[in-house]
Amino acid sequence: MTLRRIELTVGSAPIGAAQTWSYPSDDLKRYSIPTYSMQVKGVNGRGIPVMQTFEVIRFGVHRKSPTDKTTVVGLADSQKYVIQAWLPSYTVHSARSEERGAWLVFANYLIHDGPDDPQNQVYATAGCIEICRGPRGFDAFNDLVIALSGSTKPTRGEQLDQIGRSGVMSLHYVKAARPPLVEWTGP
Repeated sequence: MTLRRIELTVGSAPIGAAQTWSYPSDDLKRYSIPTYSMQVKGVNGRGIPVMQTFEVIRFGVHRKSPTDKTTVVGLADSQKYVIQAWLPSYTVHSARSEERGAWLVFANYLIHDGPDDPQNQVYATAGCIEICRGPRGFDAFNDLVIALSGSTKPTRGEQLDQIGRSGVMSLHYVKAARPPLVEWTGP
């Protein structure tokens, strides 16, 4: 069976804000970074086009070591990637999360779980796409991906793995201005 294509597009206009910290070396400050929309487009099993939007973190605050400068990182240029793999054993490093796994975009850039409440749950990222809102927003995202793909594998893990290996899911970053480094002042 041929899987159906899934197109992900991360927007350029901020739609909200998230509280974060400098990762991986915490400078003991909290920062505000914008959240963006990510559209998921595909066709369902009845041939009907489907589009759903998720709130995501696109940029992060990075500080490699205690002696390094704190900077904003993430992909700002317009670029497109084919998702390379599903990483089932991945766990979020900067916060506690029960939603496991990640999609490999390229190198260390992933799509994975983010905060259910981005203004009150403090996650950190070095530029990965983090799926926000919930509860279990990343699981809901993955449920949609499975439904749009048309995978008939018998288990969720096998479905996600098949999609990751198939090359049917792509991610387009729309060109965005890199946000300034701003300390968090609260909602």
